[in-house]
Amino acid sequence: MSPRSNQPRPALIRIAQHLDEHIETYLASAALAIFTSLVIVQVVMRYVFGSPLTWSEELARYALVWFVWIAGSYAVRYERHVKFSVLVEAIGRHSPIARRVIRVAVLLLWFMFLGTMLWLSIQMIRQQLASGQIASASRLPMYLVYLGLPIGMFLMSFRVIQHTVRAVREFVTRSAPPQPASGAGVA
Repeated sequence: MSPRSNQPRPALIRIAQHLDEHIETYLASAALAIFTSLVIVQVVMRYVFGSPLTWSEELARYALVWFVWIAGSYAVRYERHVKFSVLVEAIGRHSPIARRVIRVAVLLLWFMFLGTMLWLSIQMIRQQLASGQIASASRLPMYLVYLGLPIGMFLMSFRVIQHTVRAVREFVTRSAPPQPASGAGVA
């Protein structure tokens, strides 16, 4: 144990670690709360007061889109995404080294895909900014609507990098991979 291990961590490091552990939860919860609130307001206005709002359905849809992209990163963090592991499992029974190599290769391919999607989504945001397009009912700038995509791609890329670093470390040290962490509220 080093002498520094007993010292308190600097505030910036504590904040960064807290965000690393909870950023998707906070962002996805906020998007879901906004979505739910807008749907409730729309239902009350339509069926109780007989006067539906023109913008609430549109904003609810946008909040749901943001939720999906952020929740995708949550799924990556806790390895709850859909994956095809039949080949990896079959090879892993016969060759643990091949299994580790395939895991790293898959993570690198996934990172390249997410990096491409991130780059393309940033180009889309730039086009939206240049065009000045706004949503029809809410008058919200469309780049804000589309901003959920690059944010989600960035967060997913970050999580894939974390998994890749762990997988490479396991490959080098030949240690067994840890079981995926279970996220709070993940079924």
